[in-house]
Amino acid sequence: MTTHTTHQPSRTPTTLTHRPHPHLTTPPHDPQTPPTPTLPPAFEAFCALNRTGYLDYARAHLPPHQAHHLVCHVLGELAVHWSDIVSHPNPAARAWSVLRTRIQAAAPAPDTLDTCPAQQYDALVLQCRLGYSSTAAASMTGLDPSKIRYLLLSATAAHRHAVRHLHPHPTPAHAA
Repeated sequence: MTTHTTHQPSRTPTTLTHRPHPHLTTPPHDPQTPPTPTLPPAFEAFCALNRTGYLDYARAHLPPHQAHHLVCHVLGELAVHWSDIVSHPNPAARAWSVLRTRIQAAAPAPDTLDTCPAQQYDALVLQCRLGYSSTAAASMTGLDPSKIRYLLLSATAAHRHAVRHLHPHPTPAHAA
């Protein structure tokens, strides 16, 4: 009969060296390079689908540099709150609401469009001013394409005209 004895490694400092598991290793850290956060693939896809439309919408209201800065800020805000955004019943509408709110704060609608409801205003800007299809506008805003078409058809001629002649507000000297 053979007896097995358990070999106990010695507890000297030379035998306590840490060897990481090959699948759990991390790349060496370069102290000169700041860490880069990894964004969820769903957020990256969202940005790929919406970044251009968001920039176009912002540029309809703001000078290009300010529009770019605002959209970068909004996308950063969405990234930080991404789990809340995707848990919303309509993530596209929730994200669009953040963009619209930030743009309204930076560049309020002209007086001629004060009476235009927000969704109708967005549909008009996206289609009449920027040339987006009802389907593309719906995808960006989180609305149904039929709702976009209804909003466009029910808009007044004055609102359509005002949106077609919408120009970005110049950046105030103190906001640069």
